[in-house]
Amino acid sequence: MPRFFRTPRMNPVIPTLMLALMPAFVMTAPVQALEKSLSLQDCLIMALQYHPELQRARLATQVSGARLAQEWANYGLNLGASASVRQNLSPASSSFIEGAEILNQTRQQYNLFLEQDVASGGNIRLSLDNSVLNTNSTRVDFNPAIAPQLGVSLTQPLLRNAFNGFRNIEIQEQQLAMVRQDLKQTALDTAFDVQSSYWNLVRYQEQLGVLTQSLEILNQLWVMNQEKEKAGFLSRIDVLQTRARIASRQANLLDAERNLANTLDQLKQYLNPDLNPELNWELDIQPTDTPVFTPKVVSETQSYETALTQRPDYRSAQLRLKVLAEQERIAEQNLLPQLQLQSAAGLEALDQSYGSALSRLFSFNTYFWSAGLNFEIPVIGNTYIAQHKQRLLERQQQEQQLAFLRQQIRREIRQAIRNVNLVGQQVEATREAKSLAEEQLKAQTEKLNLGLTTNFQA
Repeated sequence: MPRFFRTPRMNPVIPTLMLALMPAFVMTAPVQALEKSLSLQDCLIMALQYHPELQRARLATQVSGARLAQEWANYGLNLGASASVRQNLSPASSSFIEGAEILNQTRQQYNLFLEQDVASGGNIRLSLDNSVLNTNSTRVDFNPAIAPQLGVSLTQPLLRNAFNGFRNIEIQEQQLAMVRQDLKQTALDTAFDVQSSYWNLVRYQEQLGVLTQSLEILNQLWVMNQEKEKAGFLSRIDVLQTRARIASRQANLLDAERNLANTLDQLKQYLNPDLNPELNWELDIQPTDTPVFTPKVVSETQSYETALTQRPDYRSAQLRLKVLAEQERIAEQNLLPQLQLQSAAGLEALDQSYGSALSRLFSFNTYFWSAGLNFEIPVIGNTYIAQHKQRLLERQQQEQQLAFLRQQIRREIRQAIRNVNLVGQQVEATREAKSLAEEQLKAQTEKLNLGLTTNFQA
């Protein structure tokens, strides 16, 4: 970044060497843009596109979306198949009854099934099992004996863990909404930081220009005072006083240059020169917008209501409370005993050929069904009690956090309204002070040119 620094005395050899070396430098160095003019809108667009924090927040929404998809995938439909062969040679207790002295049986099993876990906590399974039995027994009616079986089974919890799948899906949906609110908050914070850096850059550039102009005036005054000292109109102390003011102003100028460079780097960080093809760390950004102050009247009540419905941090806290409430309901239901329904029903058949067996299967002459209940209750020790208490305390803690956040929002709104009103008064006072200072500067400059003022008054 160029430095607006001017000393009262300059070695004349330095400009000569710079001019002598300039042609060689131009011939060897590549031509690159030294500065780029950007409006505030340009900076906001670049920051929203390239800022690393926003990139991280966008990836967080994708991760949360993947978790929701994973939760839904737990209740997907699965297709499966299995096959097995088992041979068994066993001595017969009665060769007359079993049809052989050594009973040789080979059983083949070929199964197909569709299975799905449901969000109610249960499981549904539709299966087609095919059993083929070959034996050396002379007492069987079918050899090989083909026994197809078509059945459906249902397992469903009735108390503990019943319908918790729906709650888990709701929790993941709320988590995704929370992450989206965090993304919105990150975007708002980025926009605010970019605007602050942009206007600070404008302020420091203006300040640097004012200090540079002031230093030039002091240099001119110093030259005039040297001439007056030679003519006997000023004392040596007056000349030294001007020189001291020049040194102080040079220090202020260096401080302004540092603030300007730091603010420029801060703005560049939001625009991310490492990924942004339009920028680099050495490029000087020149703002094209100028600040415009427009007085506004802000309603505290309307602002508070808008904040409670629009502020991402408060919306995220509300969603967090909903998540904790759902987790508390799950923990509360887990306090119940475990009662599980198990049921199955289907058709079965037996024949020597598979076609005939299938024909008998769908004749509905042979079938099976079963139903039962499994009950379980902890007698000593129940981890669900501690889990429920933890979820209850977390939900109460979040409610207190929401109440505190509402108070904080109201305080911030009141403070912001107070600042808006005060800044409006400060702007008007500063405008008047600037106008008076310009008139004073004009008058003092005329008096200085006429020799009617001193260094202390200038």
